[in-house]
Amino acid sequence: MARKKSRTSYCRLDRRERKAIEHGLDGRESCRSMARDLGRSASTVHDEVVRNRVVTRGPGKGDNVVGTDGSQAGDVRVCPRLLSWPYCCNGCRHRRYHCSYRRRCEYLGAHAQAFADEDMVEPRRGVDMDRDRFELAVSAIRGDLARGLSPQQIAEAGAMEVGVSKSTIYRWVDEGYGGMSNAELRRKVGYKPRRKSGARRSTHHGPERSYQAFLALPEGERARAGEMDTVCGRPTDSQCLFTLLSRACKVQLPLLMAERTKAATVEALAHGLGMCELPCVLQTMSCVFYQRKVSVVTT
Repeated sequence: MARKKSRTSYCRLDRRERKAIEHGLDGRESCRSMARDLGRSASTVHDEVVRNRVVTRGPGKGDNVVGTDGSQAGDVRVCPRLLSWPYCCNGCRHRRYHCSYRRRCEYLGAHAQAFADEDMVEPRRGVDMDRDRFELAVSAIRGDLARGLSPQQIAEAGAMEVGVSKSTIYRWVDEGYGGMSNAELRRKVGYKPRRKSGARRSTHHGPERSYQAFLALPEGERARAGEMDTVCGRPTDSQCLFTLLSRACKVQLPLLMAERTKAATVEALAHGLGMCELPCVLQTMSCVFYQRKVSVVTT
């Protein structure tokens, strides 16, 4: 019987091996079978599955599973698959449908790789230098940023004084070390002043016929006032709908005008006022006032 080839040095599981473990769990393979195919020890595969499971349903969805049974405080019923191998829901026939348990734990290769990468990055966080050297480097970086230099130029020109790479400078700025911010980076801040709108154009009628003048009237007179407006169709249409609204009784009178001319408007206005006997008429020249105050009836 040929002896299994032993590894000369230990190395971590990679993305391909974690994906193979996921497929093996979906196929209900044993821990020793997957370890034999990967050339790893059974304990390595066992610990990988237990360590990097993810919650896919229930409280804490998307988080790493804490504990060996996948349960948490308040859980009354725990699936037996979470108490022993495979410690996850992979390969279960009730995985997608008809599962009566509150929590579901699965092993996913992509999530396991993300958890492993996070474990490798965590010990490397922080500043790899003493306090005095860090303050000197930050002071030099802030001065160079104020002169308009990019992080790459700072890292190349100040290799002896700063002693960090451009990615480290970007990370320090992004995390706000030394009071720095992304506003000091030229390519992260774009100064584009917008064109300001000019003063509003005055209407062709005078201030005595404005909406502000209407608001200045006594409350009783405003309640008895009427509103008029026109409803136009296509630009080529000659006819339009002339409307009169009584503010007191909320009744609107539509009148069809044969043509959109001043004479037709005066005639319709005289006819409408004769029928409604309104004490005064407010002409809605403001678009905002028209939308809020007038309800138009179209045919």
